[in-house]
Amino acid sequence: MLSNNFDVIVLGAGAMGSAAAYQLAQEGKKVLLLEQFEIAHSRGSTHGESRIFRFAYTNLAYAELAFQCKELWRELEKFSNEKLLTILGGIDFAEDEIGKQNVLEVKNALKQLGSEFEELGFKELNKRYPQFNLSKSALAIYSPDTGVINPTQSIKVMVNSAKRLGAIVQDNEMVKEIRPSKELVEIITEKNHYKASNLIISVGGWTNKLLKYFDLELPLQVSQEQTVYFRPIRNHQLFTRENFPVWINYQGNIVYGIPSFLEPAIKVGFHHSGHYLDIIDYHQQINQEKIEQLRDYLKQYIPDLAGEDFGASTCIYTNTPDHDFLVDLLPNYPNVAIAAGFSGHGFKFSIGIGKALSDLLNDGKSSMRIEHLSIRRFLV
Repeated sequence: MLSNNFDVIVLGAGAMGSAAAYQLAQEGKKVLLLEQFEIAHSRGSTHGESRIFRFAYTNLAYAELAFQCKELWRELEKFSNEKLLTILGGIDFAEDEIGKQNVLEVKNALKQLGSEFEELGFKELNKRYPQFNLSKSALAIYSPDTGVINPTQSIKVMVNSAKRLGAIVQDNEMVKEIRPSKELVEIITEKNHYKASNLIISVGGWTNKLLKYFDLELPLQVSQEQTVYFRPIRNHQLFTRENFPVWINYQGNIVYGIPSFLEPAIKVGFHHSGHYLDIIDYHQQINQEKIEQLRDYLKQYIPDLAGEDFGASTCIYTNTPDHDFLVDLLPNYPNVAIAAGFSGHGFKFSIGIGKALSDLLNDGKSSMRIEHLSIRRFLV
């Protein structure tokens, strides 16, 4: 029979919530992980075969946080005996002056981190990656530490690892009410009534719908984004993961690409180009116009790749105004932690955010590099 009393209840079994449940269970806490849909569902932000892992950030704080997370991913792989993170190498590149300034900021962050990198001009880029059709003004930074993490597999692994360590996981169970206090939090679902000393809220686009029970609303906006795979028209061997890097193009509308693990094909997407909506209106409808815009981009920049498209998929970004995350304790509730607003670049950090959430509840602070992610910047 399921006990209704826990040390910590985690709401949301996405990337951050699953990581937090795993971390807390490692520490011997009595944990309940609640998910409104099925485990590893496709109606949120983290599903599919790939998300980028990188130290290559314009912000040193994120580079340092990613560096901390890499070892945590390796520890999870060892515990679960599953391969999750694959290092492929990647390039950040640009052609115009604004974009190149971002690339130079990436270089500076990697340099301060002490991570390896190479600066590549047009000649070096053209020789190493003839797949690209770039102007002579192009500038790139190559980072050998860039790679790919499988999000669907990782969530399943974190959930199963948490269960192996004693956590209780209940999916397809929606929260109907939260009754908070500084000593005890009560969660009423459509199926049960639970109590815990501590609570973690990590529900992505549904965050403000739960924060109302704490008389709090954060400036979060939900956008629908999408990616699609393209098969090359010719030179297929140049588009395998052995021969083609993960890449990010800093132009007016940032574009990125991730090699497929299954065939010579590349997943391509615009970063922050979706439309804003209320989470209840998210229906995962594919926007064919976005696919054609990506094809036009490929015709210009990677012409051999502008072939057949397949595997189009949508996801949601939960965006903060500054696109920095929120990882903190709620004001007036030292027993309630929140992880929200990952703005389309959070998955690589999830294993570390889980540790940070656990640390915050245990100690009120964390050794993870999260100082820039405070909720205070959005409180009046």
